[in-house]
Amino acid sequence: MEGRIINVRKLVALDITLHGPRFILAEFGVGTPVILGVGLLLLEYGDPEFLGLYLLLTGVNYLPLLAYAVMISRAGTARMEVEDDLARDKHYVRKYSVQQLLIFVPFAILLLAAIQQSRKQ
Repeated sequence: MEGRIINVRKLVALDITLHGPRFILAEFGVGTPVILGVGLLLLEYGDPEFLGLYLLLTGVNYLPLLAYAVMISRAGTARMEVEDDLARDKHYVRKYSVQQLLIFVPFAILLLAAIQQSRKQ
């Protein structure tokens, strides 16, 4: 694992490796619009509105996860992308499991993915 903060693409690759592409695509493919939709509904009709705002802002984190899940699944490279890290660090899965809680921090994953993608290019 390079650095102390998760690599968003590798997080998705690890999830796909552990749970399979079908499950992860279903999780992100259904979860993303549901979280965003419920957030919008609660924002419009909910009481209190802050829960809707929180869900909407947190749901944005799922957009890069969904995009990476589609790209990695199509390419079939999930295992290859995390293989070296899994072999090198026996606590790799646990570190990523704990750090993926950043999904619940509004915009955290979206910003990380944007920063990591811009550095890659």
